[in-house]
Amino acid sequence: YTRAICCLAMEENGGADGTDGMDAKTQLNQFCQRYCLRPVTRKDILYSTTKFGNKQYQSIVRLNCMEGQEYAGELSETPKEAEKSAAQQALKAFAGVISSLPAGKPAKKKKPEGGDDVAKVKIPDAENPALTDKVRLNALCMRIAKRPLEKGETLYDTQQIGVGKNPTGYQSTVRLPCLPEDWSTKLFVGEVFQNKQAAEQSAASKALKAVEADTDLCALADEKVPKKPTEGKKSKGKGWKNGWWLSKGGPDLPREVVSEATLSATVLEWKGSFGWVKLSQPFEHPAASRREGKVYLHKQDLKDGKELLAEGEMVFVHLYTDSHGLGAAEA
Repeated sequence: YTRAICCLAMEENGGADGTDGMDAKTQLNQFCQRYCLRPVTRKDILYSTTKFGNKQYQSIVRLNCMEGQEYAGELSETPKEAEKSAAQQALKAFAGVISSLPAGKPAKKKKPEGGDDVAKVKIPDAENPALTDKVRLNALCMRIAKRPLEKGETLYDTQQIGVGKNPTGYQSTVRLPCLPEDWSTKLFVGEVFQNKQAAEQSAASKALKAVEADTDLCALADEKVPKKPTEGKKSKGKGWKNGWWLSKGGPDLPREVVSEATLSATVLEWKGSFGWVKLSQPFEHPAASRREGKVYLHKQDLKDGKELLAEGEMVFVHLYTDSHGLGAAEA
């Protein structure tokens, strides 16, 4: 069975750090309050407990107040002990941070003479265990999408490697439907690890490095979100579409011809007013590596009044380049 339990605020119980006589769940609760500088809410700390066999329980604690980090406890004889074990694993992970925090309850905010707010101490990113690669990847995707992510926009799939009582480990993949164009279908595969959490972090690390290495995505992440146009006013050059703020694309962008020669290509897909073609021979150009070698073709660039092309059809084209990459015009 699975159950969710929220940790409620507890009073201090003696000791220099307020932990004497406290179980792991209470200690974790107080740490989260001290770290976040606020009381925890009903959904901040959740426990999920699963029963194995007759008298075996394992619990996972999810810290929604710490970017959704999860920690699994050891197998225990009772659900209560399983939850304490999960809390203990979380405390071990944050041991370095706990030791750096001041003891006791967070003090009430006071303003010094002059009225300025008391400065908060910020833990450096390199020392903050909450900033894992999964968290960093999620934050980067939100910067690119210019909006909060919804459920299902970062998809992890973790599989057990090996069979029997002693499996080799776990391997995870992650797909990011929240990203634009071909990035939404790419699959990033992590290394094999002994537990699911580490496997997911490995997949997130692979995806994070790939996204950070792409100049177009990084530029998109650094763009500021402009205000949406008010009713009755039309924006020029840019617009909102499916939750994305996109620069105006299509066949009307300024273009530069890069190939006077006629090249053959095969239609990969057609999407109403435009499609993607694949050149029969490699073409040497800096933009050729974008979109995994696919070349944009709009119906405006078709000859003889054609409106569409069939998948798999052979066409002959000239190439041009614009701010989005390589494009083709039927020769």
